[in-house]
Amino acid sequence: MQPLLRRGLAAATAAGLLTGLAAAPAQGQDAPVLTVDFGQLTGAPDHGAVGSLYGISENGVPGDNLLDPLRMSSMAPKPTGGTQHPNGDANDVLEVLAEHDGGEAFVNLQDWYPDWPYQNDGIDAYLAEVEAMVPAMEASPHADRLVYVPFNEPNWIWYNRGSDYEGTTARFFHDWDAAYALLREIAPDTPIAGPNESHYDARFMRDFMEHATAAGTVPDVITWHELSPDSLRYYQRNHDDYRALEAELGLEPRRININEYGNNRDFGAPGQMVQWAAMFEDTDALADMAYWTASGGLSGNAPQTNVPNGGWWFLKTYSQMTGQTALVTPPQNDAVDTLQGIATYDETKDQAQILLGGGSGEATVDFTGLTLGRKVTATVHEIAWTGNEGSSPAPRAVDRIALRPDANGAASIGLGDLDPMSAYWITLTPGTGRAEPVETPWSGTWEAEDAAITGGAVYNEGSAANSWAFPASGGKSVGSLNRADSRVQFTVDVPETGTYDLTVTYGNTFGRNLPEGASPTEQFLTVNGGAAATVTYPSTMQWGSRGQVTVQVELEAGENAIALAKSDHEAGTAYGEAGLDKIDLKPSVVDTHTYPAVFARTEGDAEYRYGHREGVGLNGDEQVVFDVFAPADGYYEIAADTEGKGELRVLGPHTEDIAFELEDEQTLALHEGINRIALNATRGTLHVRDLTVTGDGGDEGFTLIAAADADLAGTAALTENRWATEGQAITGVGGGEGNTATLTVEAAEAGPHLLLVHYANDERKSGHAYNTDIISRYAEFTVNGEAAATVPMRATWSWNDFWSYPLIVDLEPGTNTIEIGNPGLFTGIGDRQGRTADFDRFEIAPLHG
Repeated sequence: MQPLLRRGLAAATAAGLLTGLAAAPAQGQDAPVLTVDFGQLTGAPDHGAVGSLYGISENGVPGDNLLDPLRMSSMAPKPTGGTQHPNGDANDVLEVLAEHDGGEAFVNLQDWYPDWPYQNDGIDAYLAEVEAMVPAMEASPHADRLVYVPFNEPNWIWYNRGSDYEGTTARFFHDWDAAYALLREIAPDTPIAGPNESHYDARFMRDFMEHATAAGTVPDVITWHELSPDSLRYYQRNHDDYRALEAELGLEPRRININEYGNNRDFGAPGQMVQWAAMFEDTDALADMAYWTASGGLSGNAPQTNVPNGGWWFLKTYSQMTGQTALVTPPQNDAVDTLQGIATYDETKDQAQILLGGGSGEATVDFTGLTLGRKVTATVHEIAWTGNEGSSPAPRAVDRIALRPDANGAASIGLGDLDPMSAYWITLTPGTGRAEPVETPWSGTWEAEDAAITGGAVYNEGSAANSWAFPASGGKSVGSLNRADSRVQFTVDVPETGTYDLTVTYGNTFGRNLPEGASPTEQFLTVNGGAAATVTYPSTMQWGSRGQVTVQVELEAGENAIALAKSDHEAGTAYGEAGLDKIDLKPSVVDTHTYPAVFARTEGDAEYRYGHREGVGLNGDEQVVFDVFAPADGYYEIAADTEGKGELRVLGPHTEDIAFELEDEQTLALHEGINRIALNATRGTLHVRDLTVTGDGGDEGFTLIAAADADLAGTAALTENRWATEGQAITGVGGGEGNTATLTVEAAEAGPHLLLVHYANDERKSGHAYNTDIISRYAEFTVNGEAAATVPMRATWSWNDFWSYPLIVDLEPGTNTIEIGNPGLFTGIGDRQGRTADFDRFEIAPLHG
């Protein structure tokens, strides 16, 4: 169920009276209180927790639309040319960081090696490899962003101390000094980070820092890993221990980089991620999410190239907290799975933000020292969990209230029905004394483990005791639904008769070892015992990595029976096997979302206004950028609430910005996921209040080009595939000159068109101990003989799962040809001149409808 906001309470006056707009229900004695003191500002936010180990696999994965909104303070790649993984080279990551105004690349130099754990040929052999690998990175035009990490988890790899602490430690100190000296010689200006142990060891850290201080080999950046749920309890102690040691040794404070943090249960779950971000923000540390899954997915927060999940929305919201951080006191310090938060106040924008999560049930946010005036509008948004691979819309406003802070700038906000998997984003702005209520549509959630289960089993999922497992709603799921009679039946209660969106959160257990390979799976859906319909679940990375599928069902007011089953007596047996986590229901309505300009990204010195003329004022080169979510490919109505003359610009992908004259309403072709839309003034001042996007996508207005309609040459061929739209896919494109697929497109008029390429790619490097080493396949697109773009197409988990890849191409009126190929010769795994992905179909339409 959606969270409920208990009406805001202002702080009590001296007479003991409440000055809130409305009275609130009494709060339970055990409800936790998160306190924010806006009178104690602690410096600019670091956004340190946004970093990711192998979160970027190459320039283009994740897509620019997902990276552009993030403040990537750090990323952790491998050395360019390293063989530990097939992608994630430092030079690619440096290029991305430079393009998106990010921070530093902390390069794990030992990832040069192919083996895990790393092969040990002795320190001399390793230093020779270091000397060979460094020049390529130093030659990057963005080498000023490099930080070298010479050893990764040395306490476990090469220097496992065991019973010989003294001898092993002495050997590491010798090797550290040698690596440090070599790096200072060949890359004198590049910072060095270490010791980079798998956890914080107070005894070793003291011995290491005393040795390094005496030897003159103290790292520029101090690194270690925090990879246990207990890190939420012990990190502050570890940090304080190091800082005290540093002061004792008379050293200037070093930056701290926790270059691996977190577990599978954390990533993608906003309520978990806020706990880690809060403690790193409190200590001004940089931190990189660990790499447990597949590269190029921001550690499980970017399910597809341009598609976000709830974890990405948390990272984006956190990234756009500006101004200065305020002192936050949580209900409990140094605890696992508790309510935590981050707060900022931006004087230049006249706004404050509070980002919290990790709690459940009721909670209160008390704040003081706020200087936005005696009338404040508070809006609470939920950033919901949508599974690691479920597409997520923008944070949803769940309530808006008018607050009247007292003379000390103090007031309270009561929250109810908090979901521990969600984060909550509270915005505070100058108000008018009134606030428009938020109308939230009815919704309901039912857990699979609470349903009637036949031929299945309940499994415990990601928790502090089982941190390797992925998160699941309620901490449980239903699996082993592989028998002929396997069935999960939910009894649901809905308020009225009508059409509802049924969202199934699932895991695809149809693994890669079957003769036919991985593929989508199926179940039969019945409602109130009616005719069975087939629900198809796309592949997921692993069975515990949750995806979401939405279908429409007709329900009667009151109780209904919804069943998902392996077989149906008339329809037969479904293909494959799926596990079930939960179902959600909400009335089927056309999707509409309004993005306020005051909380969008602005470039330049935009003027912020509130009250009856809320919005931003733009002049000259100033612009406001909206990160617009589209639930599916298709046309959407874009309504801009503005005053003045301006233009609307679509930012990419794979093209220069495309400008249109700004209208009150216009139709744009959007691709699934995040689309960047910017507004700017063309004459005088443009006042922008908000941008409203309406639509559900679909293929209306798009021209469909089936695989069989393409002109194939060379090794390109049609191949039977039951999961392709018309049963055929194009294979064999690329890997040499002349192996091409050519599309013929008729354009009614010249201009930019959105091209949707439906592709599949399951090329991998197998054999790693735990990482899913997927490989992007590159495709070169030419339009009417002119090069348009060469793009990496990330893995789709199987050759039978087709994702949509968007490009904007410029067409001439009349007949156009779009050729797809990759003319280089295929020379091995990870080669960018090899085969392209397989193709199902193509869709194209004018960008401006």
